[in-house]
Amino acid sequence: MGARSRTISILMGVQAVGALLVVLLGERTVRAVTVTLDGLPTRTLSHVGLGVAMVVVLALSAAAWALPARSGALPSASGASPAWWSGALDPLLTTPITLFVVAQLNGVRDVGALVGVYALASAGVLFAVVQQRDERSTDGSRVALGLGSAVGIVPWGIVAFHQVGAGVVGHPFPGIVVVVTLTALAAAVAEFVATWRRQPVAASVLRAAGFSLVAWLVVATL
Repeated sequence: MGARSRTISILMGVQAVGALLVVLLGERTVRAVTVTLDGLPTRTLSHVGLGVAMVVVLALSAAAWALPARSGALPSASGASPAWWSGALDPLLTTPITLFVVAQLNGVRDVGALVGVYALASAGVLFAVVQQRDERSTDGSRVALGLGSAVGIVPWGIVAFHQVGAGVVGHPFPGIVVVVTLTALAAAVAEFVATWRRQPVAASVLRAAGFSLVAWLVVATL
């Protein structure tokens, strides 16, 4: 676990530095966060730099994997390594931000909808964390993971409605937006399948590869 954590941490850290350089040297892609109050016109609260957000995702992933790698291998009272959460802290920090960026790319602008996307993504990951933490005491039950998938699919539904709706009204999104969205979804599904099959190594590798690809697609092409 320690070697894998260190390797992923180093790879994500190097990518974070490289992506930051690309963002600083190129044109920044920003999206507005808006609010609509009753009887008032829609107003812009702030702007989000999507490339910067993905640099943050890579940096947080590197930090998440570095912490358990430095914690050592001393067993806990339950007999499990204190690094049990090495595969859980990363998605807990980075999945909500990534889904936030994907939602922004697909035209979600209202602050209420964006907060909902972020919160539901976080809740879905928390169920998966509970599953991983209590794996040894649940007699093989995957109830927590199943509930997490039910909650976590909702933000993807919001994204899908916006993407389909844009096409229906005659303003489809550019192909690269569709590619980023499908890549992020494929990475999430692959990670879930590996987790469901109790293959944590495969889940962490698939996650690191998939979300790195999403980050570079956003940073380098948008």
